[in-house]
Amino acid sequence: MSVKVKVHFENHSQIIHEILTEAKTEVCIAVAWINFKVYLGLFEKLISSNIKLRIICSDCNANRSHQIQIDWLIGKGAKIKLLKMPNGRNHMHHKFAVVDDDTLINGSFNWSPNATKSFENLTVIKNCPNEARKFKEEFERLLKVKTASIKALQKVNKCKQKGCGGELFNILVFSEKYSKYYELTGDLVRVCNSCEEYSRVKEDIVNNQLPILLQSYNGAADEYEEDVLYGLIADQLSGYMNKKETVHAIGRVATGLDGFDNDYIQTNILWKNVFVGTRLPDCFEDKSFDVFYDNSYTL
Repeated sequence: MSVKVKVHFENHSQIIHEILTEAKTEVCIAVAWINFKVYLGLFEKLISSNIKLRIICSDCNANRSHQIQIDWLIGKGAKIKLLKMPNGRNHMHHKFAVVDDDTLINGSFNWSPNATKSFENLTVIKNCPNEARKFKEEFERLLKVKTASIKALQKVNKCKQKGCGGELFNILVFSEKYSKYYELTGDLVRVCNSCEEYSRVKEDIVNNQLPILLQSYNGAADEYEEDVLYGLIADQLSGYMNKKETVHAIGRVATGLDGFDNDYIQTNILWKNVFVGTRLPDCFEDKSFDVFYDNSYTL
């Protein structure tokens, strides 16, 4: 089916009601300000129709004034997060909804009566699974992030190599081999996402919990399990962080033979924090960051 796009400059609330009532399985909403009293009936209808409802909005007085409605919806099965930023000048400022991983609602319109007094826009895109997936990924990142860690996670230094312009990320890179106690040993390295120059921040880091958590995280049965495991991984990483250092990602060295029997070596990124996204590749080809710890077992 071809992509269908409609742009609206009025009757925004009516359009939102029409699109959301078409939902078959799930509605994910990330909107800065929502008047839950106005949309309570719509949300209730979705829940009663066994539609999975998840909402993220800004943690502010306007949204908190609807705490009774929010708690009631949570009690009925909705998942609602009020996201608080570390700086009062910043907000979770999105205004989008993803319906059934196939339809998008996006624009400047906040879901509040006050927004009806301003010039606003709303775009509805149907039959767009690829675009919907990108918005859904952003939604999942927002669900996982914790207020206390936002400021640290947002801070990224610039590469000092002349003319590079890249960003520096700290990656906890583990060796390929396990010890007989199922431990992995690795180094914390700082790498540029452009020129890939790197330096070593901390050496000989040993951990036997992260391997298990990472394996479970990448094989999580559902979003709830993935969310819980993400938090456990972040808690483990907090032990390697301080005021100057933040672990942005976890990688692991891999070696072997390719389809032409040629040796290869690479570092696969197994986990990233929510603010890294595509700024770090999922794999560093021909790079081990010199992380080779000769333990007893290879799995």
